[in-house]
Amino acid sequence: MKMFSLLRAALSQDMNLFNYKTKNNSKKRDKILLPIFLFILLSFSMGIYAFQIGQLLEKMDMTYILLTIFFVIITVLTFIEGIYKSQSILFDSKDNDLLFSLPIRRGQILFVRIFKMILYEYMFNMMFLLLVVYIILEKPSVSFYFLYILYSFLIPIIPTVISSVIGYLVKTISSRFKSKKILQTLLTGSVFMVIFILSFNMNGLINKLVENATSINDLATRLYFPIGGFISIINKFDIMIFIKLLLVNIIPLIIFIIIGQTFYFKIISNTKNYSHNKNQKIKKYRIRKPLYALVIKELKRYFSSVVYMFNTVFGLLILIVFSFILVTKGEELVGQMLFQNPNINISIYTFYYFIVIFSLAMTSISSSSISLEKKSFNITKTLPISAKDILKSKIIFCFVIEVPFIIASLAFLVIFSNPSVLFLLEASIISILIILFNAVIGLLLNLKYPKLDAQTDTEVIKQSMSATISVFVGMGYAILSIILVSFLSVKTNNDIAYLIHIFVTLIISLLLYYKLIKNADKSIMNINVS
Repeated sequence: MKMFSLLRAALSQDMNLFNYKTKNNSKKRDKILLPIFLFILLSFSMGIYAFQIGQLLEKMDMTYILLTIFFVIITVLTFIEGIYKSQSILFDSKDNDLLFSLPIRRGQILFVRIFKMILYEYMFNMMFLLLVVYIILEKPSVSFYFLYILYSFLIPIIPTVISSVIGYLVKTISSRFKSKKILQTLLTGSVFMVIFILSFNMNGLINKLVENATSINDLATRLYFPIGGFISIINKFDIMIFIKLLLVNIIPLIIFIIIGQTFYFKIISNTKNYSHNKNQKIKKYRIRKPLYALVIKELKRYFSSVVYMFNTVFGLLILIVFSFILVTKGEELVGQMLFQNPNINISIYTFYYFIVIFSLAMTSISSSSISLEKKSFNITKTLPISAKDILKSKIIFCFVIEVPFIIASLAFLVIFSNPSVLFLLEASIISILIILFNAVIGLLLNLKYPKLDAQTDTEVIKQSMSATISVFVGMGYAILSIILVSFLSVKTNNDIAYLIHIFVTLIISLLLYYKLIKNADKSIMNINVS
């Protein structure tokens, strides 16, 4: 009875497949329908790709391999998701203090949390419809369904146990750094880039997967017994293989719980003690120049908000991804465009120039920087620092964030291509000017339309007037710039077109910067936070 109560309490939190927030007055129906809709949407999307693979395998009379592919994907994704989820379920659970103070055996607490992890992974795995596609195409016997229902509960065990161990190592390392949210954002951005690249090359990946299907099937079934054993008993049931399959999955779980109940509580207590001792260290304050201190303050505020980081870095990630794709597959893409429309005369470098314009123009960081300060902006105004320095620090802050992405993009271009020195200078200069242009535009709009009463960062970044207008201004600049460069390239040549565009952007940016600095004192003092 005690175990049942413990399970019920544990399963009441941290079981959401999708992390989202709803308003307190939201209807219960809305809270239920949204995750169901997301679940169906993801399942349907994955089912489409699964069906494409299944159709290609069916032509080759190899649909049985679809089952192996399904188990490999599920195992890998369970492992990856387990590393992430183990942080909140095993180590950072909200009821740690309560459970550890109750007269409950350590093994029971660890078992309940591992069971919770496995159940969560089982729910996560249900989104993948490869199995449904296999059933539609292969039409297996009734015994398959009984065996699969049993094995579906065994699939997550081994990857969950391994990911829990790795999750502990990640937790131990990350707990020693202040900037945990930076790590989270980097992981999120990495996932986005991987998904984007995979989606761009999905047709090629599907064809390669089908071409090497036999090799993948043989490799997976030989190296990982849980998959090979299950495939074997489906083809021909063998009681010894079935028992071995059960033992191979269950024994690691039992060993983990036995060993874990000795070290699990030390892991959590050591993490807390380290954090506690770290907070007691005497801080040493360094004297910094006002402008430098303001830039550091902006960076700290930026890296403290995952929403702020991910939404503003989106265009920069596009710059990196598209630059890489362009320099590795540029000739093929340009060739396809020229084949479809022989009248178009465009080079890889012009493509790159347009990508730089579009991605940087759509990156609006400064349009939210004042609003995000909220009530603390009154304190900033009272500091013995000029209004010009406050605004300059926000412009420099934009350069600090965006320039590394530009350098990485140019590095791709130099490594994989052979651009001229003149073009590298032109691309570098226009990148700097667009950052300046966007930073100044964002600040002008944020000074004009501040939103200092927002409850969350999301309201400022996604719903404020300054952020919205700034995005549209950036989009308009990008479109007009591409039209101007395209027109001038036809009339003259590419380098002259780039130089004229750079000159126009320079004049506009300097005029806007002059207006911003000239009215800095008046604009800053007109903002009052109640």
